[in-house]
Order: sequence, then structure tokens, then C-alpha cells
Amino acid sequence: MVGGSGPIPEARAAELRTARRVRLLATASVLSLLPTTACVYFNTYYNADRLFEKGLRQVEEGRPASARADLQASIEKAERIVQEKPNSRWADDALLIVVRARLMLEDWEEAAAASRRLLDYSRSRQDSVRAAGYLGTAELKLDNAAAADTLLTLALGEDLERERRSELLYARALARWRLGRLDLAQADLQTVSETRPEWVEPRLDQVRLLVERGLREEAAFALTTAFELELNDADQALVVRTAEFVAEQDPAAGLLALASVENARLTRPRRAQLLKVRGDLRVAGGSLEAARADYRGAAALAPDDQAAANAQLYALRLDLEEIGSVEEFRQLAEELKRLAARPTGQRSIEVRRLSETFARMEYWLDVGRLGYLIAAERARDLLAARRLAQHLFLLYAEREPESAWAPKAILAALDLGELDSRPGLPDAAPPPDADELRRRLREEYSDSPYVRAVLGETSTGPLTFEELETGLRRQLERLATLADQQAQQRGQVTRDQ
Repeated sequence: MVGGSGPIPEARAAELRTARRVRLLATASVLSLLPTTACVYFNTYYNADRLFEKGLRQVEEGRPASARADLQASIEKAERIVQEKPNSRWADDALLIVVRARLMLEDWEEAAAASRRLLDYSRSRQDSVRAAGYLGTAELKLDNAAAADTLLTLALGEDLERERRSELLYARALARWRLGRLDLAQADLQTVSETRPEWVEPRLDQVRLLVERGLREEAAFALTTAFELELNDADQALVVRTAEFVAEQDPAAGLLALASVENARLTRPRRAQLLKVRGDLRVAGGSLEAARADYRGAAALAPDDQAAANAQLYALRLDLEEIGSVEEFRQLAEELKRLAARPTGQRSIEVRRLSETFARMEYWLDVGRLGYLIAAERARDLLAARRLAQHLFLLYAEREPESAWAPKAILAALDLGELDSRPGLPDAAPPPDADELRRRLREEYSDSPYVRAVLGETSTGPLTFEELETGLRRQLERLATLADQQAQQRGQVTRDQ
């Protein structure tokens, strides 16, 4: 069909050519006996027939614009016969061309009207059933599901060739789905998939219907069978969208369906897309290690694909939640630089933004002192890297114990939650536990405006809480400006928000 959507019962080229040969042979023997006017209408029909066949061929070749022009021209010629010579021997055949062309052009109102006229021309049950099938499809598209169900059921009562029957069954399944007759709709979709296993669209609708019915395992199985088909790129895109739909509607069904997706008969970029979907589902379920493996698997599967670059970025963000040392951060920064150097990374806004933040973080870590403090705040606020932020706050307090802001750093570390000991880190000893830190605040920093503010007491020192904060913000702003300059020298552009 020209529009590219829905189960329109398209005229098949072989069927059309066979019917055309029969009509031409039958007509040729008496053509010499016909009056001149009849020859004119025969020629008009012949030209309409050829234009329709040409339009059909262009639809099958994926040239919708050219197909539309030829189909429209075939309608105009065929309509001329029906209007000017409604009782001619070619009128019903011409009207059939109009019906089929209207359906292919997705002109649903006109297709329905032409189908009703075709019913009036019917001289046998076979003619009526054929017209009913076309009218049923048009009624479905016009949201008249009940009428569509009745008409399509009538059409399916006849002995039809395989492709035509499967098209009508698919249309009836959609009508019954809209009517809430889900069992019957499911039965029709199942029959279509068994009859034409290579036709992916009904199979994917079957998946959606099973999800709607809450049949999780059946939906997952139906989707996995689609993974095994030899599909063109457009159909593979449909499969990926359906998998995303299943993952959103029923994550458990999504995980079942994607359990072995890395072995699917899809292109590497499509498999990478679905591995990322599986990784997302595992993150939502708390299986972070498995999710990280899926993201990295997607990146390895199609390293030059944008979806794979996004998957690697997701893996980096998961790693950010786990790292807790300067060395680990630097290792992650090197991985991000490799990603950012690829064309896919250069096209990703998120990769560029994260690279900018990492560039500033590296500058502050190189500077040390208050650089640790501003890096800790950015790790906490921009990167959601709780463990790294906690480590950097404590690193600042350890390196600058006499600073007026050391107790602020300790309080910030405590505020991030439970402190976990990670022995063997290269840049610091395991952190003290929370009780030890609280003892230090009470005994070593009892006069600090920060400690007194937490206790609800008034500061008695030379500087108030507000004055300390103003001085700190001024220095951190200067460090932020210097980091911006450093980032620009490395080819970075924008500034942290």
C-alpha cells in the first residue's frame, strides 16, 4: 500500500496478470465485431489495467510517490468507464480497479463507497464475497469494527488463496480486537502467523495483544520467534519497537523475550539496541552487574552505532555510582575520552556534557586542596557519584585538617550516608567510620560555625557561618573559572550548570 500502514488486502501482481490475460483472450475473439465506441472503452479499461499494474509494481519496489500518480491515473480511467458506460461488460472490472487502487491509496471513504457499488454489480456469491472483503477492510479503517467483522467473516466463508485469506484474517483480527473479542482476535492472528510465518506485522500485533491480555510467557515466546525471521530493515525496526513496547508494559515479559537476544537473526546495530533495552530492564530490577555487562556487550557488538555509544555511556554512569577513589575516576575518564573520540561519541550531546564535567574534575583533582572540595560537590550534584564524592570530602578534610572548611567537608561526607570501607585504595587509607568522624567534630571542631549551625547554636568565633560560606563560594567560583579555561584549551565548550 502507498501509505505503508495497516493490513490492506493488496492486489497481487500474479493474480492481476492472470485475470487480465483471461479477459484479453475472451475479448480478442469478438473484438472485430464490436462497434467503435466499445473499442474505445476497451482501450480505456486496458490502459487503466496497465496503470494499476504499474502502480502495484512500484508499491512493491518501494516507490510510493510514483505509485500514487499511476494509481490515481488508473482510477480516473476506470471511473470514466463506470460513469459513462455503467452497463458495459468492463464496468465491474473497472470498478474493481477503483476499489483496489483506493485501498492502496488509503482513501478509505472512497474505497468503501466504491466497494458498495461493486456489491451492486455482483452476479454471483463469489462476486459478493469478494466485494465484501474489500468493504470490510475499508470499514475497519473507518473505525466501523462491527461492520468490518461481519463483512470479513462473510468473505472468509469462501475458498480463498493463501495470501488473500491471511490478509482478511488479519483485518478481522484487528476488528475483533477493537470490539474486545480478544480470544477470537488472538485465534485469527495465530492462524495468520502459522499460514504466513514470514509476515512480521501480524506476529508483532499478536505480541501486543498477548501483553494486553496479561499472557506474559506467550507474549515473550511470540516475540522471540520474530527474532528468528529473515527480515528487512523496516521490519527489524518494527521488531525493536515492539520489544521496547513489551519492556515498557511488562518488564518481566521483556526480560523473558530478550534473554538470548544477542543471538537473534538481526543486524548487529539492532541487537545492540535490544541489549541496551535489556540493560535498562536490569537496572530497573536492581541487577546492576548484569546491566553493566549488557551495556558493554552492546557497545562491543556495534561500536560505530549510536545506540551502542549510548549503551557505553550508560555503563559509564553505572560505574560512576560504584567508584570511590581518584585513581578509579581517572581510569573512567580515560574510557570516556576513547568514547568521545569516536564519531558516535562526538554526535552525542550527553557524551560531550559528561566529557566537559570530567575535564573540570580532572583539573580540580590536579590542583588539590580546595579542588578536592569543589570536585566532591560536582561528583555529588552532577554525577550522582556518592562514593566518589564521599571519598573526596574526606580527602579534603584529611589533607587540610586546619582549614575552616574541614568540618563542612566531614559533615557533607556524613550526609551522604553509610561510609563503607574499601581497603587497598591507592590514594587513601580506608575512611574512618561514622562514629569516629562525629567524635572528631565534637572534640576537634566544636567551635566551628558549621558544627554549631548543625547543633542549632550561635557561632562564637571570629567568622560567622555566612561569612565562611561567602568566602568559600568566592574561591570555588574562581576554581570553576580556571577549570573552564582548562576545558576550553582541551576542546571543551560549555560550562557546568
